[in-house]
Amino acid sequence: MRRKLGLSLALIFVLVFTFSIQAAGPEDLFRDFEAAQEVIKEQATEDWEDDFEMVKYQIDNQTAAYNWLIKVEDYLDLLKLAKEKWDTDYEMIKYEYENQVAAYNWVQSQDEYPEIMTAAKGKWGLDYEMVKYEYENQVEAYESIN
Repeated sequence: MRRKLGLSLALIFVLVFTFSIQAAGPEDLFRDFEAAQEVIKEQATEDWEDDFEMVKYQIDNQTAAYNWLIKVEDYLDLLKLAKEKWDTDYEMIKYEYENQVAAYNWVQSQDEYPEIMTAAKGKWGLDYEMVKYEYENQVEAYESIN
C-alpha cells in the first residue's frame, strides 16, 4: 500500500513538473520590454562605451532578437535551455534556439541506424546540435568499416 502511494505521488509530481515546464511560455522566460531594454542598453554601453554607432547597432539587434523571442510558441524546452545558456544576450538565445530546432527536426527525421541515434541521444541529451554531430560522425565511421 505504501509503495503504491509513493509511486502515485511520484507520478503526480512528474506530471505536474512536466506540465509546468511545458505550460511556461516566452513571457515567463523573459523580462518585460522595459526591463529588457534597460539591460540591453547597459550592456551595449559597456561593450562599446563612446562608439555610439555601435551602441545603437547592438541595441537595435538585441531588441529585434528580444521581440522575435517573445513570440516563440514552439519547442519551448529548447528556448528555455538557450535562455539558461545565454541569459540576456537575446541575439545568442535566438541563434542557439534556431540551431537547436533545426538540429532537433533533423534528428527526428532520421530512421537509419536507430542504435547509433539512441547512443547519441543518450550521450548528449537535449543538445540536438551535438546529437546530430555525434550521429553523423558515428554513422560515417560505421559505414567505413562495414
